Amino acid sequence: MRVFELNTFLGGSTGRIATDIAQYATAQGAETIIGFGAGSVPQGAETYALRIGGPVGRKWHGALRKLLDAEGYGSILATKRLIHFLQQYQPDVIHLHNLHGCYVNHKLLFRYLQQSGIPVVWTLHDCWAFTGHCAYFDRVGCDRWKTGCFSCPQKGEYPACIGIEGSKRNYARKHNLFPSLPNLTLVAPCAWLQRITDESFFRNVPCQVIYNGVDRNRFYPVKSDLREQYGIGDKLLILAVASEWEERKGIRLLPELAGKLSERCQLVVIGVTPEQRKALPASILGIQKTANVRELAAWYTAADCLANPTLEDNMPMVNLESFACGTPVVAFNTGGCAEAIPNTCGTVTPKGDVDAMADAIHNIARKKAAFSQACFSQAERFDAEFSAKAYWDLYQEVLR
Repeated sequence: MRVFELNTFLGGSTGRIATDIAQYATAQGAETIIGFGAGSVPQGAETYALRIGGPVGRKWHGALRKLLDAEGYGSILATKRLIHFLQQYQPDVIHLHNLHGCYVNHKLLFRYLQQSGIPVVWTLHDCWAFTGHCAYFDRVGCDRWKTGCFSCPQKGEYPACIGIEGSKRNYARKHNLFPSLPNLTLVAPCAWLQRITDESFFRNVPCQVIYNGVDRNRFYPVKSDLREQYGIGDKLLILAVASEWEERKGIRLLPELAGKLSERCQLVVIGVTPEQRKALPASILGIQKTANVRELAAWYTAADCLANPTLEDNMPMVNLESFACGTPVVAFNTGGCAEAIPNTCGTVTPKGDVDAMADAIHNIARKKAAFSQACFSQAERFDAEFSAKAYWDLYQEVLR
């Protein structure tokens, strides 16, 4: 079997999911290539990597998006080259991940997919595929995506536009293109997104849930001297992690949360930019990024509790990574968080309720040892190999 995956990045959470699937498929005897549009190639992923386009084409495409709200309208030459490659490679299954990121032309790609008749699996890592602009909408309470987007209230949010708003045009284009494939199967990484998808213009397209999986060969308890290195000592270490601290990830709430934690707690925030780090109060320890995955696992291990204040999300990998390192989680009730966090592994609090989150952190962080074994068991339920096998089984199904 030949499998072709397509995603914006090879790194990050969605990139790791794509490469985990590729590694599993390869172990089953398949040949797999991942087309990607941006970023570097992580160590170990070189075998699967096919870069699409170049920096000049992405910048031009990015300008179209920023000025005309035209994500997916550029990258014409890059997509023609991609299609030529696919015609030569002749994959048995095409697995789409994120198509936003200014690296592929949607009309050209879907015209090829329609004509080829190749079975397509599309994992929806957010809601972008069925909106006229945004990747998430629940924080602002918008439901225009159900009937037809217009005058997007999140025009300035990712994928940000500072020029002419085009959500009505984009929605109509997606509505015509995306559900039109004859052999399309959607995958949602949680039941929450599956329910949302069933209310969109994808309602007649089959959609199943395959939970994101955590690689327990990379995330496991790692001993370290991080507490001594950063002067945390025996304080309760409350960790907050994001690859990018966008507004939807709850960065605005971190100073308020820190103010409600007792003096026995030290809030450590990983993933901030230099500007965000400067804006944090002195009581918060801000770290731009870890040196590698092992160091990140060491932070999860050292922590007494992971605080996840995300206000819009799908199935956050940080929750699962924390469990794999034996650390309980407190998160807001958003996206699929409640599906992943039973009360044996942490607490889910009302979205945006910082008081409730602080109270839960105080209760849980003091009793980490009582939660750790349940956290390990929960991580085993969400093991990356189980997730990859589910995709492999789905490939067999769509081919039949």
